[in-house]
Amino acid sequence: MDLNQIIFLLQIVFTAAIAENMALYYFLGTCPLISVSSDLRTSFQMGLTVSFVMLIATAFNFVIYHYLLVPLQIEYLQLLFFVLVIAAVTQFLEQFLDRFFPEIYASFGIFLPLIAVNCAILGVCIFVVLREYDFVSSVAYSLGSGLGWLLVICLMASLRRRVDETRISIYLGKTGITMLIASVMAMAFYGLSTVIKGLG
Repeated sequence: MDLNQIIFLLQIVFTAAIAENMALYYFLGTCPLISVSSDLRTSFQMGLTVSFVMLIATAFNFVIYHYLLVPLQIEYLQLLFFVLVIAAVTQFLEQFLDRFFPEIYASFGIFLPLIAVNCAILGVCIFVVLREYDFVSSVAYSLGSGLGWLLVICLMASLRRRVDETRISIYLGKTGITMLIASVMAMAFYGLSTVIKGLG
């Protein structure tokens, strides 16, 4: 792998994590972002879990798409296969956490099985096909997307902890202030990506 390929992969990771963040640019995966981001520790654990499922599911789905669906000319079934793989990886992870890390499993509650329907994970799997990435680029994109989603949910949890100590308008409520914070974060991420692109 030469220097140009490494730089290209780093650009993919940066773009996925910051410039086109799944939660702030595409607004995918916002349900757990709103519901789980009240505690920093739980948010970090959820971010790691989503990142892990995203990485494994993208790798498996890439192989399934290019070595099963395309040769058989049944690409139109990609959504079905992608969802099945994501559900299987989530189920495996759920059983693993229940067996070896019961405290983490208990802290997630109902939200752990909902990883299977997290649209950010499905979005990454579809985007790598639409952008015609190779396997390494697909893994880099899913890694960047996972890290970006982890960063956003941890930042959200940190900010919401401060918000809980202040008075919020009853007309805005906790959900409203969370979406307002997400909007400001989206502008900040866009500004950061613009500055870095300008320096390049």
